[in-house]
Amino acid sequence: MEIKVGQIRQGDVLLVPVDVTPPSNATVVSELVLARGELTGHAHRLTAKAGIVTWRNFVVVQGDSPGFISHEEHDQKPAPVVVPGQVYEIVIQEEFGLDGMWRKVVD
Repeated sequence: MEIKVGQIRQGDVLLVPVDVTPPSNATVVSELVLARGELTGHAHRLTAKAGIVTWRNFVVVQGDSPGFISHEEHDQKPAPVVVPGQVYEIVIQEEFGLDGMWRKVVD
């Protein structure tokens, strides 16, 4: 089965595939909170068996298995949707308010 690389959205978090090389000082973790809900405290989490390379607002899943995204409130069962080896930029959704200002979407 061929996995197509594209944008991945979960609530107010968007992962955008980019052509960027990880720096040599990037951190490797097994779990990463992509965003935490300001109102509920729930979190958008990325997990991976072989690890996640992370720096600034970028991530890449290591190994051959996909990365899993979950959220305690609306996606409790982790979904294997993050393509290993693909670098993604983490973008938090913003909205334009009636006051004429941009602000992060509050979850």
